[in-house]
Amino acid sequence: MQLNKRKPVAVSLALATSALLNQTAAAAEDWQVDTGLLIYSESDSRVSATEPVISVTRNFADESSVSARLTLDSLSGASPNGAAVAGIPQTFTSASGIARLQKAEDDDDDDEIEEYGDRAYYVTQAGDTPYDENFEDNRTTLSLSWLRPLENGFKLNLGGAYSTEGDFTSYSINSALSKDLAQNNTTLSLGVNLEFDEVAPDSGIPQPLTSIIAADTASNTDTKQVTDLVFGITQVMTRRWVTQLNLSLSQSSGHHDDPYKFLTVADQGNLIEDPNDNGLDGVTTYLYLYEHRPEDRQKISLYLQNKVAVFSNDAVDISYRYMTDDWGIDSNTFDLTYHLDVAGQFYLEPHFRYYEQTAADFYTPFLELGTDVSMSGTEINALVDYASADPRLGAFSATTYGMKVGVPLFRSHELSLSYEAYQQQDKNSYRETAAGSDLDGQDQFAELSANWIQVGYSFRW
Repeated sequence: MQLNKRKPVAVSLALATSALLNQTAAAAEDWQVDTGLLIYSESDSRVSATEPVISVTRNFADESSVSARLTLDSLSGASPNGAAVAGIPQTFTSASGIARLQKAEDDDDDDEIEEYGDRAYYVTQAGDTPYDENFEDNRTTLSLSWLRPLENGFKLNLGGAYSTEGDFTSYSINSALSKDLAQNNTTLSLGVNLEFDEVAPDSGIPQPLTSIIAADTASNTDTKQVTDLVFGITQVMTRRWVTQLNLSLSQSSGHHDDPYKFLTVADQGNLIEDPNDNGLDGVTTYLYLYEHRPEDRQKISLYLQNKVAVFSNDAVDISYRYMTDDWGIDSNTFDLTYHLDVAGQFYLEPHFRYYEQTAADFYTPFLELGTDVSMSGTEINALVDYASADPRLGAFSATTYGMKVGVPLFRSHELSLSYEAYQQQDKNSYRETAAGSDLDGQDQFAELSANWIQVGYSFRW
């Protein structure tokens, strides 16, 4: 798991379809309330997050229901800025830090001026991964859904979501239609999600593959549109075994760049000075170019899930997902959960997840002068169309181990506590550097480890 403050918050059609297909008939009208608190922390003082959530569902006697879900995120910490690890110190200018400093000066806020005055420029020591410590944001997400049984075994689910944070806003609407067949042993479904995102960075949208010192902006805001389709079939295999197969198609177009990430430009593995630096601050500023990604992306994924009841009250939930896209990323996800009933008093759910992906075609740990970038005086030209050093686009594998404990309480109340640990492993090919250069022998991928705890409380009345 890796949190990303600029990740689009959309309704997950796979989950929405799964919830639709697994909806059980309500014997009577009632309310279902689910609450939770997530506390997330990454290693090396990277991102930390606190996320409370509440979901309320009203079930009606005709098997229809309406649901609302509110999620609040508070994120802060340090995030890799994309620059390569070097054997020499590096000084960076933080666009977000400077923007916040300017706002503090406009507001005449002395405390903010002091804080962001120190953070507008930051230094990464030799051998350390460059992190921008100005990563902080608050995000609010509200989603609504309505489930309605129709005639002849059809069910309709309509929903929408709205998410907002400091530099990002997202709207989405979704719909899923299912049909029960073969005495309700087979369910076919079709779902669609339409999403519109707007990004508005603190210092505007940077001109792709240009020097961060030049600070050329293309615009103040940009947009992205996403269309998702999910085709699903759920089959009751036996009275103790249910399987589900989903095929998902996704098309996104518009702004995919991360406006806060850039790449190092090196010459035979040695950092070179930015020719646009005026040198007035007395600090050597090396050449870094803003990243750039394709404006279109198509993804196809296949998801298979099996739920099997074992012994008297236990169950196994095992799933596999394969995803491929036209950026060159292929991924495999294996997920396993075992529900263990302990004497009818409480339950344990050990959890294991394995994930691996290949790198995007344009992923690179740094750019090489003469091969990827040309420079003549102060004129800088990228010789590649796209490039990014974002580790989320690199090749890696990741394992997650976890345990959940749930305790049923009085009158349909339940308290749960879960813990998860996540660890990445670098799978990228090492890009050659000259012996003894600034980048020689340095890590080229920022591996991530994280831990999180979640407390949940749910009840019906």
